Amino acid sequence: MSSSATPSIYQTFGSPPRVSHNPSDKQQQQQQHHHHHHTHPNITSNHGNTNIITGSPPRLHRQHVRPPDSTRVRRPRRRSRSPGIILLLFAFTTLLRILIGFHHHSGQDNHHGSKVAYGGDFEAQRHWMELTLHLPVGDWYWYDLEYWGLDYPPLTAYVSYACGWISHHLVGPHTVALDESRGIEDPVHKAYMRATVLVLDVLVYGTAVWWSTYRGDKKSLWAVMIALIQPAILLIDHGHFQYNTVALGLSIAAFYAMVQGPAFESCVWGGFFFVLALNFKQMTLYYAPVVFFYLLGRCLARPTWFLPRILWLGFVVLFTFYVLWEPFIKYPPSQDVTIPYFQRLQHVLRRIFPFQRGLFEGKVSNLWCALNTSPINIRDRIPSEQQPLLALAATVVLMLPSCIRILYLGYHEPNTRHLVEKHWNLLLWATTSCALSFFLASFQVHEKSFLLALAPCTSLLWQDPAFVEWFSFVCVWSLWPLLQVDRLQLAYGCTVAIFVSMVWFRRMGMGQLTVPTVFSGNLLLRIVPFLSYVGMIGLHVAQVVVPPPPTLPDLYEVLWSVMGCGMFVLAWMVTVGKLYFSQPVSYSQSTTSKVKTE
Repeated sequence: MSSSATPSIYQTFGSPPRVSHNPSDKQQQQQQHHHHHHTHPNITSNHGNTNIITGSPPRLHRQHVRPPDSTRVRRPRRRSRSPGIILLLFAFTTLLRILIGFHHHSGQDNHHGSKVAYGGDFEAQRHWMELTLHLPVGDWYWYDLEYWGLDYPPLTAYVSYACGWISHHLVGPHTVALDESRGIEDPVHKAYMRATVLVLDVLVYGTAVWWSTYRGDKKSLWAVMIALIQPAILLIDHGHFQYNTVALGLSIAAFYAMVQGPAFESCVWGGFFFVLALNFKQMTLYYAPVVFFYLLGRCLARPTWFLPRILWLGFVVLFTFYVLWEPFIKYPPSQDVTIPYFQRLQHVLRRIFPFQRGLFEGKVSNLWCALNTSPINIRDRIPSEQQPLLALAATVVLMLPSCIRILYLGYHEPNTRHLVEKHWNLLLWATTSCALSFFLASFQVHEKSFLLALAPCTSLLWQDPAFVEWFSFVCVWSLWPLLQVDRLQLAYGCTVAIFVSMVWFRRMGMGQLTVPTVFSGNLLLRIVPFLSYVGMIGLHVAQVVVPPPPTLPDLYEVLWSVMGCGMFVLAWMVTVGKLYFSQPVSYSQSTTSKVKTE
């Protein structure tokens, strides 16, 4: 098998030692190693030769130590692809984003017909640029809350300020004039708004996907391609208009940083990136339980270093939070400067976590919306004050399997190449499972929240290609009711067609996979994808051919919600099974019949 298919982690482990094949040289190296170990007793502790200063395993000495073959990390021969192919990939994925941007955005021409605030997410994001640019920081979360009041964490507010400042100087002051610019849909300014999403997408999400996925070979290049053309992510960010890819990119970077070897510095960097993700979009809390238990396991992996590691990680996390939140606690709103510090913090938290909005929003494909159909109508049967507690209990039950498995995983440090791969793959399965748990059962879920499960899942292409591709189609299909409201039907059809073509080209170009998939078991599992595809296409056809009866005007929206919920429950079950009953496939083992052996 080609050695180029193995990922490189030598930035963490360093280069392997020189090994001589002369028996006398081997004996001399062993003697030197014995002498070296006894002349430096103060460098390591008795627990796994841990470095007393850093709490990490010592680096191997190039000339004196040869680690056992079972733990030695070999340098893979990376067969780099042609720069032209890589540039073509990024040009294609960027062009696809630009073309989607020519379609309608949410609330364009006030198509939603809102009587309280004009437009949708596009106008909300533009309005935040306007208010952050012109108002003192103490007023950002207090100003005119009825008209798209700021309800995202501080990092989003800072990015909105930067984008608003650029718009003021580049496009024109009229685009972000306080109050006077409300509802502006100038074509030039719309192009600028689309460009901000595009640039942040490429810089953050594109970089994170490339860093965590590309291995210098054809397989990983296909994995990058599939991740960058996910229809659901593209249609929401570049069609509907949001900045989800920033939070998703920061989260993927955090996950990948955490598993880079046994040195705890990698976990600290991962914690830092994840704090940034939390402070850009609060929905990344869907990952928080898994991240917490994995980092706790890494701290417990070396009991003598538990307290220093906890303190080190805690300091970085708390200090980052302090830097981002300090201005909103320090500066009061101008209309009432006497408000105490605690009430200022409480107000910002209430803006970010609006529990008063209800159990769910719209026709989302989760358990509560599915159970709210006749004759169950669960939202009417349970008092509103008890609904958050019920949602919390159900979410905890669903996310417990991923948290328990990931705690045990973190307790075993990734000190070999094989373990690094195992940690990375299981962490992706766990974050996908935990995000699905929140999407299915948590309080106040939006239609777009499944993107938090889709993003890590796309990086698992070579762990289970059939499942990843099926889940990608389920996610974009479940968006159809929202995309209809946004008038993005054409963009939906074209984007899905392109994704289907790329999946087909991947299968043709890479041959028949030898990786077992969850859908390759008994007959029932094998027909699940087929039945799902038939149901999804069938509902599209039925909606065109058979109009809903006048007494059930939202018939198809409900059918989309119920069927989507069933498929998301199935996806959650698959992720749990992958965590407990399936061994992660080594990257070097996930071969195809058309990959040449070098």
